[in-house]
Amino acid sequence: MSDIKVSIVIPTFNRGELLRHSLPALVTQHCDGFRYEVIFVDDGSTDHSADLIAEFMRDHPTILRYERIPHSGSPGRPRNVGVKLALGEVILLLDDDVVPALDLVQQHWLFHQAHSQSHIAALGNLVVPPESLSDPMSLFHKFPYEEAARMPKLTYLFFWTCNVSVKRSFMSRAGVFDEDSALHPLEDMECGYRLFQQGLDLKYLPDATGAHLHKTKASDVAKKGQRTGRAQVVLLRKVPDLGVRARFGILTPELPFKILAWRFLRRCAFRLADNPVTNWLLRRMGAETKSRSAVTDAYYYLMFRRNMLSGFAAAQRDYAELRKMLSTPKSEAVRS
Repeated sequence: MSDIKVSIVIPTFNRGELLRHSLPALVTQHCDGFRYEVIFVDDGSTDHSADLIAEFMRDHPTILRYERIPHSGSPGRPRNVGVKLALGEVILLLDDDVVPALDLVQQHWLFHQAHSQSHIAALGNLVVPPESLSDPMSLFHKFPYEEAARMPKLTYLFFWTCNVSVKRSFMSRAGVFDEDSALHPLEDMECGYRLFQQGLDLKYLPDATGAHLHKTKASDVAKKGQRTGRAQVVLLRKVPDLGVRARFGILTPELPFKILAWRFLRRCAFRLADNPVTNWLLRRMGAETKSRSAVTDAYYYLMFRRNMLSGFAAAQRDYAELRKMLSTPKSEAVRS
């Protein structure tokens, strides 16, 4: 039987630049009286990630493990591979752009010692480091942990795999990640939904903290919006719960009238604000500079939101066409 108590599972893809910051903290965790392991599952990286991890493995062979798989296009499959390889009683899911505080593993382990029931899990905390706050892209780096702190009971919509721990026995029994790449970046919420259906109880653990170094490029904001919008449609098809529509501001008649009316007004306001003149003015005011401001926030928010709505609408059209094709009799389809 293994004496490893915590298995950190990290999917990674072409993040060599960020791994230089996270690896030193991952191999020097302050763990009092127990062992841990770090499992990197490389989703077919083409940069120097493998060499960098191998370099650290030579000095820390009892902590680091490495598995490479063909590129899948989503963290779902590499996470599943890591969960299957894990030896610890607790699986700690981290992202490859997180630099953990030196007591992060200890905090998660102490939590699970205090909450020994198999269905209880912990949501850790991430902060954007001060040196990153001036980057306009830090707009997309911050998770709403303050909302998690206010919630009397967390739902599956807070199952954020950038820093969350689950007992291996429960996750192996209740379910792992859907490997549909079209779900990315919302595959963690879909997994959380199924885990909650099996009784998962997720609690906020603010003392288990790390720094979020995620490096979104300005040139990728539109693509990020499109992907998120399309993933929302996939998530809606897989998770039959009103909470998804409520979380993402999706207009639906099932919502209470006041909320629906407010969201409709916001949608109209967005449509009015998002126009060529507004975007031209924002660029003239310095929206594309390298220093974050209210101007850059407005500019990139409009860009992201515009593309998210566009991606959502495009995915809905795709599914409508697919349903139409599947419902059309073969003989009619041949004639057409």
